[in-house]
Amino acid sequence: MRKLLISTLAGLGALMGVQATAIAAEAVELPEVSFSHEGPFGTYDRAAAQRGFQVFEQVCSACHSAKYLAFRNLADLGYNEDEIKAIAAKKQVQDGPDDNGDMFMRPAVASDRWPSPYANEKQARASNGGAYP
Repeated sequence: MRKLLISTLAGLGALMGVQATAIAAEAVELPEVSFSHEGPFGTYDRAAAQRGFQVFEQVCSACHSAKYLAFRNLADLGYNEDEIKAIAAKKQVQDGPDDNGDMFMRPAVASDRWPSPYANEKQARASNGGAYP
């Protein structure tokens, strides 16, 4: 019990010393920055958002899925219906069962969600050194 009390008091003393050091440090003046998306009438730079999606599509989606992103959500980035259909058609999604009870792959449509690059979580972990992307 005595060791616990001493350890607790030592820990509290160390924390108080760290806090005093942080308070004593000089305050840093942050520059005033204005963003186009601030406020109720703010907007995003659509070209930059589309470039960000392009990076995700070409680089990040090789390891990461966007299971909560439906292809139709790309309209929020300024893509029109034909562009969304073209982007979706490049991906294959599992569908089914067919008349024989088998699952099959088909080109994605706008209402489909972005497919995962892996069949399941175990395959994803095996491909990424145990980490689930």
